Amino acid sequence: MKKNAIYLFACLCLALCYACKKVSPGKLVADNAKTANLANEVNEANFTLENTFTNPLMPRGADPWVTQKNGMYYFMYTQGSKLVLYKTSAMTELALAPPYDAWIPPQGMPYSKNIWAPELHEIDNKWYIYFAADNGTNANHRMYVVENNSADPTQGTWTLKGKVADSTDQWAIDGTVFKYNGQMYMLWSGGNAGAAPQRIYIAPMSNPWTIAGAKVAISSPTYSWEMNGNAINEGPQAIINPNGRLFIVYSGSGYWVDTYCLGLLSLNLNGDPMNPADWVKTANPVFSMNADSGAFGPGHNGFFKSPDGTEDWIIYHARSAAGGGGRNARIQKFTWNADGTPNFGVPVKIGSFVPKPSGEPVRKMYTKENWSIAGFSSEELNNSRLAIRLIDDSASTPWIARYSAPATNYPDHWITVDMGDTLSVDGFVFIQKDGDRKIKELQILVGNDNQTWEDLGTTVLLNLYPNKQYFNLPVRKQFRYFKLVPISGLDSQPQPGLAEAGTFILDN
Repeated sequence: MKKNAIYLFACLCLALCYACKKVSPGKLVADNAKTANLANEVNEANFTLENTFTNPLMPRGADPWVTQKNGMYYFMYTQGSKLVLYKTSAMTELALAPPYDAWIPPQGMPYSKNIWAPELHEIDNKWYIYFAADNGTNANHRMYVVENNSADPTQGTWTLKGKVADSTDQWAIDGTVFKYNGQMYMLWSGGNAGAAPQRIYIAPMSNPWTIAGAKVAISSPTYSWEMNGNAINEGPQAIINPNGRLFIVYSGSGYWVDTYCLGLLSLNLNGDPMNPADWVKTANPVFSMNADSGAFGPGHNGFFKSPDGTEDWIIYHARSAAGGGGRNARIQKFTWNADGTPNFGVPVKIGSFVPKPSGEPVRKMYTKENWSIAGFSSEELNNSRLAIRLIDDSASTPWIARYSAPATNYPDHWITVDMGDTLSVDGFVFIQKDGDRKIKELQILVGNDNQTWEDLGTTVLLNLYPNKQYFNLPVRKQFRYFKLVPISGLDSQPQPGLAEAGTFILDN
């Protein structure tokens, strides 16, 4: 009897220990049979890993620039009439970042028009945007700077500090600033009223808006690859390698030619940045056109680090076809040669899958083999734009609510997806349809019985195709069904459409 009591007591202790066992964060415990299929128990075959991206990042982006702080990236590019900021935590998702109009110049001023190559810099706990502008006449281009005291450059007020110029006050574009050995410098491209040749100039600064000494030309176009279209050196960017050596990457030739490319200036060890003799120009381009990659006229670059700080990345613009066209923003990782110089390789082919910067979110996208449509308000039969198209993994075959008679209207549309089992979900992914009838506001509801719903809120979709757009949940949810209710559209047509919907968990 005593032995049985001891055995019973031991069993109770084991049961209590198991009941009190801690569950690691991110791993959910099933309450019943309906919630047994958890994210950590789903076979890898039920996921596709989303750990790559493709270039270009967006269909525009001339003269791209990136600054990062506290896990956020701030992007700018030439828009001509104003200064616009984009804020994102993942550079590969730049196309999803909403625009923020930082500063719009008043009309009739020397800096009201042709605003080019803006750059955001944080200096002494304040934000500054440097840009070139004129009054409508290119010969009057000069450098200007605006200031913001806010901790977040997309907040607060931007005020004009004034023109940034040396005593000669000559034509100037593509200004940038950097600190080296405790001294602040400005680099820019200058010429005779905008005429060739354009040279790279450097000058010391006493504060973020004041040049405090004479300018010095440290690079002039001398090689044939710097003279295509015109004799131009422009877009200078300073970069310091892991050993502390200073380099300047610049763009050579006219931006409008296919052979626009990047050149390199290296400062001699212990050299003086203000001494032209201490700068050595590499005889050949360090990054140039690659027709097979769809990279024509690659140039005007910037630099940034991966989110975890372990990788160096270059951002640049290029055209996707020969002979002209719009410039789009692209990124790729680069390394360092044995002699300390940067190695940019060749432009990555557009549309090819590239590993994401280290530290960016990696999503496990649920596969849809066992998914089905559990209900819908209407579908367009005439053009086979059926509800099932929402989960067929093809962005070219959208679901569209009926627009032939009898048509349906906002907010009467809805569609419900059955994932086949209760799954753990960290977020949703959507792809807009091509053309018109895109959804703007989309309400998301979830449930386990296709009758009782929990409202997860409304997401705003951008007018993008075929970019993936994400709705991240603040906490992981478990459910079998999700219901999508379009609330409004991006145009006046009342029958919305959507190409794809899916769910994912984050790969932590």
